[in-house]
Amino acid sequence: MAEKVRLGRIQYLNVLPIYFALENLFGENGFELVSGTPADLNAALRRGRVDLGSISAMEYGRAWQDYLLLPDLSISSRGPVGSVLLFSRVLPAKLHGRPLLVSAHSASGAALLKVLMSELYGIQPVYRQGPVAEAASAADDGVLAIGDEALQLQQQGNWTYVMDLGAAWQEWIGLPFVFGVWAVRRDYAAAWPEKTAAMHYLLLRSRDWGIKTLPELSRLAAAGLGRPAPELLSYFQQLDYSLSPEHEKGLQIFFNLLYKQGELAEVPPLTYFQE
Repeated sequence: MAEKVRLGRIQYLNVLPIYFALENLFGENGFELVSGTPADLNAALRRGRVDLGSISAMEYGRAWQDYLLLPDLSISSRGPVGSVLLFSRVLPAKLHGRPLLVSAHSASGAALLKVLMSELYGIQPVYRQGPVAEAASAADDGVLAIGDEALQLQQQGNWTYVMDLGAAWQEWIGLPFVFGVWAVRRDYAAAWPEKTAAMHYLLLRSRDWGIKTLPELSRLAAAGLGRPAPELLSYFQQLDYSLSPEHEKGLQIFFNLLYKQGELAEVPPLTYFQE
């Protein structure tokens, strides 16, 4: 008998609509949750410590030969994403040659930032990676924060300029931006196709429940976070958890730009798990 599916779960607020029912309401118990930052889960799936779960779109691009995408699941935005934010002391277009701190937890956000800086603004900041806690340092003219850390920095209101990377991409390209995807290791899918299909179905079922219940989820999250429920509802409504042909087109443009910049060795095809 196979062990439970090891399911990767981002530890940020943005995936609550996908995982809440899975964790709290559904009776199935065929999985073991492994939580972490996007960078943690990228490494876990790559090294086989997780069988299936959410990873950065950038991780899929780098190692697509090892993964199969799960259809119709993503963390995307069709405009502002609300939690992938560039904070800066000068206008983003003026950051050429200036020190810019990039969250160590980011992969797709960091890659998108570099694409926007070079392709949209034609500039090259001096990037360094580190904990966002260091963002208070006067040495940095900008900081890229993602997830809950981005929400916290925005609340503090200490930076002159804030650029939402999802909004910048939408204004520039006119398509959704896919920050994260759900993928399964190819070797696991080949060995356990039924378990993979069952987990995919469960994720879609939980996602659909969450989307229909966003006001209640927002109230539940607000109670634990000490944040206004309408603010959290607005945040959740900015996010898109599907993976349509439009999303695929945006993702392929992103991969082409990364290949152009030498960040990817090739332009990866989008290959899916077939149930």
